[in-house]
Amino acid sequence: MNRVAAAGAVVGYEARMAARSRAVWIGTLPVALLCLLIALAQVSGQESARLNAGATAEAVALLVPVGIAVVLADRLRRSRTAGLDELLDTMPGSGTGRVVGVLGGAFAVALLPVAALFAVLGAVIAVRTGDPAATAWSALAFVLVVLPACAWIAALASLLGLVLPVTPVRFLVVPLWFWAVAWNHTLLWVPTPVGTLLVPSGEYPSQAWFGTSPSWAGRGQLDWLSPAPAGAATGLLNLACVLLGTALMVGCARLIMMRKR
Repeated sequence: MNRVAAAGAVVGYEARMAARSRAVWIGTLPVALLCLLIALAQVSGQESARLNAGATAEAVALLVPVGIAVVLADRLRRSRTAGLDELLDTMPGSGTGRVVGVLGGAFAVALLPVAALFAVLGAVIAVRTGDPAATAWSALAFVLVVLPACAWIAALASLLGLVLPVTPVRFLVVPLWFWAVAWNHTLLWVPTPVGTLLVPSGEYPSQAWFGTSPSWAGRGQLDWLSPAPAGAATGLLNLACVLLGTALMVGCARLIMMRKR
């Protein structure tokens, strides 16, 4: 079995297990439906399809990642306690790659309601604006704004789930997420990535490719880490920082799993 086949087998197994879990659907469907209602209120026939896609994606990215984090908090712990970790070690490929496979399968299933949400939003925006390209703009907004945010918080929740009991982690990720993306440090000073290139809220990409007006981007606590949004350059920098942070958390999770054997 080569590495690609091994990774595919892990992703497929985890995806099937997640799809059979009622907890996954209970944790993601209500949040997706709530976000749909909130996002529909953002749609304006007076604005372009591009701007509507970005604005609705920002609204969705504020809440949907919470549901994803709650659902995936036990993924790595469950694979370790169920003995899957030992099975994965008999397969080719790097340890980090296998951890990504474990998370990736469940992550893909948890995102299905969110993908459906954006399909609906794209259709609604197309009708309201009369622009058939709205579906493509919505799909792009999902990939650039919402997907990195969900991956970041999923990695954090899974990492915390390895070192803390899962139930407290599921409660803890809610304030942690809002600390990371919405904390108003001008009212109460607490170190936070809000307004910096490290923030996973999607504000920088949304401004760069959809023309939205960011609330906090460029207003972080460290000026050198908080450049004013300036199109694709800052959008790409922010995406790189968020994805790097996600990768670091996955790597830390792998190290913890190795040490706990």
